[in-house]
Amino acid sequence: MEKINFDEYIDRLAQKDDEAFRTVYEATKRGVFSIIISLVKNKTVTEDLMQDTYIRMLEKIHTYKKGRNFNAWLVQIAKNLTLDYLRKESKSTTVDPQESNYMFEGSYHEPHHTYETAEMIEGLEADERQVVMLRVVNDYKFKAIANIVDKPLGTTLWLYNKAMKKLRKKYDKGKEEPK
Repeated sequence: MEKINFDEYIDRLAQKDDEAFRTVYEATKRGVFSIIISLVKNKTVTEDLMQDTYIRMLEKIHTYKKGRNFNAWLVQIAKNLTLDYLRKESKSTTVDPQESNYMFEGSYHEPHHTYETAEMIEGLEADERQVVMLRVVNDYKFKAIANIVDKPLGTTLWLYNKAMKKLRKKYDKGKEEPK
């Protein structure tokens, strides 16, 4: 998908223009999805939080300053909503065993490869998962990722490299022939 100038859509979003919303949603859904799934690892909750993110975006669109990084602003909303959700859930954790069976199945919201990527990085720490999903799935630059995860650029690069080493080690083991 070609890059769009989000500033051209801000006023239309504030006026609840459906066409502007669809354009912005299509251009941003992968980033929003990636940050949420990397934190909750649950398809149903991810879809609910995506919906909440876009509702919050429309409610707060007047606070966005044109000329800034809209994608980073929106992904930060998704991250904050997800962290709020996780804080509330940690007080009363319940696990639906059926949910894990569907966690990484394809969805009309997102291409199947994003679920596959999420499944592959399942063993990584939360910070590592976020960085890898934002880099690999969304092709965000490390500076943008650092802003989204609220960490210094050096730490973000370190997390990415650490995660990639873990993944190489994990998948190199899987390729070894049994003796």
